[in-house]
Amino acid sequence: MATATCIAATLLAVLSVPFAVVLWLTESKYQKARRWHKAGATYKLIGERLGCHATTAKRWSLA
Repeated sequence: MATATCIAATLLAVLSVPFAVVLWLTESKYQKARRWHKAGATYKLIGERLGCHATTAKRWSLA
């Protein structure tokens, strides 16, 4: 029984990784800005990461 559970857990983990990668790669700049802002990043840092001005990062974070 434990072996079947381990196999099922491993299979679920292996199948979940590609799904998570696709979600991460298709995330928009606006979504990244909001996520980073919620995590506590400053608008300046968000702007540097996204290649835009801090004011733009603020606007995207609050949209």
